[in-house]
Amino acid sequence: MAATGYLISLKTRLSIGGSLSTGRFGLFWVTACFLFTAGCTTLMPSEQLRQTVRLPIPASIVSEPSEDRLSPLRKDDVFDVSPRTLIDLAFDLQPNVKSSYQAFKSEEARYDFFVVSRDSLTPQLRIRNDFSEGRATETVTRRYQNSVELSVEKLFFDTTELNVGVGYSSADVDDDIGNQPFVFADLRYPLFASRERLERSSEEIFRRNLMNDAQLAYIQQVRRRLRNAMFQFYEVVHYDRRMDNAQRWLTTLERLLEKLGAIEGRDTSADVERLRAERTRVASELRIVHGRYDVEMGRLKASIGVPMYAQLVLENAEFNPFEGIPHHELLRISIETDPEIATLRNEVDNATVQLNLARRGTWDVSLLISGAGNLEGRGSDEGVSDWSASVGLDVGHVDPRVTTSLARQAQARINRFTEAIVARENQIFVDLLEPVIRIDTLGASQKQLLENLPRFRTSFEEGEATYTVGKMSIDDLLQRRENVFDQEEEISNLTFLIGANVAELCAATGKFFEFLEDNKNLKTE
Repeated sequence: MAATGYLISLKTRLSIGGSLSTGRFGLFWVTACFLFTAGCTTLMPSEQLRQTVRLPIPASIVSEPSEDRLSPLRKDDVFDVSPRTLIDLAFDLQPNVKSSYQAFKSEEARYDFFVVSRDSLTPQLRIRNDFSEGRATETVTRRYQNSVELSVEKLFFDTTELNVGVGYSSADVDDDIGNQPFVFADLRYPLFASRERLERSSEEIFRRNLMNDAQLAYIQQVRRRLRNAMFQFYEVVHYDRRMDNAQRWLTTLERLLEKLGAIEGRDTSADVERLRAERTRVASELRIVHGRYDVEMGRLKASIGVPMYAQLVLENAEFNPFEGIPHHELLRISIETDPEIATLRNEVDNATVQLNLARRGTWDVSLLISGAGNLEGRGSDEGVSDWSASVGLDVGHVDPRVTTSLARQAQARINRFTEAIVARENQIFVDLLEPVIRIDTLGASQKQLLENLPRFRTSFEEGEATYTVGKMSIDDLLQRRENVFDQEEEISNLTFLIGANVAELCAATGKFFEFLEDNKNLKTE
């Protein structure tokens, strides 16, 4: 009877504390709903960190390199390519861009797992069956207890822990059966930077660095691949112009040969042989240029990511989105829109928060609150209820070496990303200056050559008439035609260089990303 008397006296003492009504079950469900809402946010932690970064996503994320990618069966695929559409096409299809994006998403998922696993919402169901037996000299007391407990545990990244729950228990003590519902709640809230929080922040620095590096690598990969694709586009167009130039020259030689055959009254056999030799030379050069064109076309397809046997219809439209914009204005716009600088600035802000956390992390103080209550039940527990509550502080002193180490990490990150911003701004300044100057000077030269080209063509036409009447040698006539060809080649070279510098400007500024953001078919994060 001693054991039984102890249990009864315990219940009697606790029942003095107060009573709980079944209406308090509603408090559990309100709290549970709040925790569920707080734990199931719409944005992942990594996405919340980079809301100010305009990060484009390829429209076709999953690359599907099938076996027939190099098959002639794909030759019916036709792509219309201009300097503007090239940007969207290459971004969407380039496998290296998509691979880099997936590498970034992989690191992002690692970071999200690290944060979410420490900021999780966990519903729990616990079922228990307990049996105990107490023996005295002449008495054996047996106790059977069955309980069902439903709880919700919410962990916060700042190391706050909250656990609330309800349950129902049934106890049988020597055939004295009682049934009673119960509720409970526990809260651990850090008032200052706890040691655990400092260690967690240190690990977050490392994992966020990995994610940040992967994001920067993706941005740089997009910039590099689109620049290469645009450069390759102008390279193919350049060889196409060279083929046209050589073909016109070859056509002129064929026409001259026919014209020499119709001349009467003088011996033109030596001139005919000279023209035939020149025709052979120009035809050979045309084959070489055509071969280079085929190679560069293959490289263009690879740089865009289209199937190798697809057809590209090139539209060489004039493209210079920077025309009329002064260098200082381009610099300002580039710095404001550059996603790399936006990413670095986010990292500086995040590292500053961690530095402040480390500096105030001298003391480890946590508030501890817990409460539990048994509601009025049935059987032997009818009319009996009890509750308990406790409030306390958990105080500790953090080793200064821990806070110093974290502060050094955070300060190093601030310094690193601040210097990286300066370096990127300097790079934009330099990368802008040269292409802007070259586009202006090359454009002026191209304009002059285009204006002067008709004079060379007129000179050749006059020379052709002079040769026909026998007042000019064939070598002088061919020299005049070669001068026309040289001028056409120089114009082609200047046009290519202007296009290449436009590609450099698009890469140096945020222009690529501006175009991608304007495309309605692409998503942005």
